[in-house]
Amino acid sequence: MDLDLRKLRYFVAVAERLHFGRAALALHVTQPALSRQVRQLEHDLGAVLFSRTSREVTLTPAGEQLLHDARALLAAAQAAQERAGRIGAGRHTLTVGFMLGTDVTAALNAFSANHPDVAIELVRIRWWNQARSLLDGTVDIAFVRLPVDSDGLDVLPLYPERLSAVLPARHPLADEAGMHVTALAGEPVLQYADATPAWTAVWNAVPRPDGTQPPRGPAFHDMEELLGYVRAGRGVVLVPEPVAAVFPRPDIAYVPVTGVSPGRVALAWDGTRRSTLVTDFVEAARSTLRPGE
Repeated sequence: MDLDLRKLRYFVAVAERLHFGRAALALHVTQPALSRQVRQLEHDLGAVLFSRTSREVTLTPAGEQLLHDARALLAAAQAAQERAGRIGAGRHTLTVGFMLGTDVTAALNAFSANHPDVAIELVRIRWWNQARSLLDGTVDIAFVRLPVDSDGLDVLPLYPERLSAVLPARHPLADEAGMHVTALAGEPVLQYADATPAWTAVWNAVPRPDGTQPPRGPAFHDMEELLGYVRAGRGVVLVPEPVAAVFPRPDIAYVPVTGVSPGRVALAWDGTRRSTLVTDFVEAARSTLRPGE
């Protein structure tokens, strides 16, 4: 069976809204037509995707799994269409992913000096979608923060980053020039939402070097949420020092932390997709950022 991308898009529209009527409006189709397409998809897959009652629509376990996979499949299909279209039109583009605060400028400039005809598109990625953005083709290459799920990816470690604690300005340690991580003992630690244990171990230093587990604070998805929780006194968190420079706030303090290992930025790309542009960008990064120094 070939998976029909149109049916998949229809399924995602319903799954994200949990309402057939609203999904039909968004798709500009009639509700009966949408219902038929979803039922046909369920028949094709041999699985019930939605539990339907007169009051609500909910995802079944099979539906939840398909929603997770479908978003990546649709993104990959869209990226493939766009890449083919650009090449067919004679346009050369390299899409570069980056995480907040990563040093992309030197590599971009070195690459562009050798490829002035190639347009570079920058796409911001997060800790929870680093690998997916590369594997589904959303980006061609990316500056990531390790660890990253490297199955299917080639990874070039670049440079280390020290960590800083993010504290409310009224915190007793806010005016310190630096502090040992043990000074945060007992402080609730905000959680990187959907982060793997390996990510948390590096970027929030959990468990601590002495093996202790600090209290868990709320989970955040971006810097705005992080800063909101810190300002409200709901917890503290560790971030890479370059991130602190991007978000200066009078009511927030960033204090360098010792006693923990630094994190590391790396360049990652899908090794199964051969691309001269990607290879040349890797060499530009290697020559300008001097990995290992």
